[in-house]
Amino acid sequence: MTVHVDFSLSWLASTRFPAAHASALLRLIEAVGRSGSLKGAAESVGVSYRFAWGLLGEAAAAFGAPLVELQRGRGARPTALGEKLLRADGLIRTVLDPQFVRLRREVEAELAKALPLRVPRLLIHASHDLALAELAGLCTPRLDLDIVFRGSEDCLAALANGKCDLAGFHVADALPRAAAAAAALGRWLDQRRYLLIHFITREQGIIARPGLRIRNVHDLTRPGVRFIHRQSGPAPGLPGRENPSVAAAVAEGGADAGFGLRADAMRFRLDFVPLAVERYYLAFSRSLAGNRAMQILFDVLQGRDFAQLITRLPGYDASKSGVREKLDAALNWVEGVRHNPRRNRGEK
Repeated sequence: MTVHVDFSLSWLASTRFPAAHASALLRLIEAVGRSGSLKGAAESVGVSYRFAWGLLGEAAAAFGAPLVELQRGRGARPTALGEKLLRADGLIRTVLDPQFVRLRREVEAELAKALPLRVPRLLIHASHDLALAELAGLCTPRLDLDIVFRGSEDCLAALANGKCDLAGFHVADALPRAAAAAAALGRWLDQRRYLLIHFITREQGIIARPGLRIRNVHDLTRPGVRFIHRQSGPAPGLPGRENPSVAAAVAEGGADAGFGLRADAMRFRLDFVPLAVERYYLAFSRSLAGNRAMQILFDVLQGRDFAQLITRLPGYDASKSGVREKLDAALNWVEGVRHNPRRNRGEK
């Protein structure tokens, strides 16, 4: 069980105007300033026009002057008194809101100590991947898996700086991307302090419009082929997707081809040309190895339910999911690619 503390600030009141109405009044005045219309302001704050009219009348009677000026054919705007109330509210919140945030955290921390059967939590900074959403769902309610999506090197940096519990990153069997991943890993993580969990293996390649007859990267340079570059983040409404906007853009006709996952290509019924196999790892500190939350995570990764869910994702392999490895496992795999770049891409 988790308890969240919520403070509400109410400072505007008089003997004729209850403090409970103050928040709605201030939001309404602010919305009038933005929209220039009482009707539009009422809609934006989620109240009826009748309620808004009555609230303004109640406030004008209580404070002795109108807070919003209504003019026929000219809309509405805050009066000088209304503007002063908004400025006062902004000043008060600037001073008090940070204190409320600190106080909320302190109260929640004290309450958490007294609550029985607290759900353990792990914070993961991870590169985008379809399987992470499946993992988080399977961990609930035994484990709260909080996932923040970032670039691979940013994730490793966050782990090294103590800003997360695990870092998700991927290493491809294709140069120079494999070398870049190895450099980032060696830069941020000390092999004596960190371990790896093998998460999944996935297939990357070219996503192309059906009928375009793209067979390799050289075909992308043909005249008239519209190529969309890898996006830096997920498309709106599609959290956790690896380059979701690439597959979506191709499917919707906004581009002819781009790089992405086989799973995304199949989801949109697009052509796919395999280019690389990626191993996706979760790095964590050795000090967490015996942690209760980590044990739950290992159980889920090695469980039948996770394996069955991953088999539904084309190009994914969960046969080694949950296997602990030393940090140099990723580095050694990269070295193998350096010495034998033409090896079978499906070899583990």
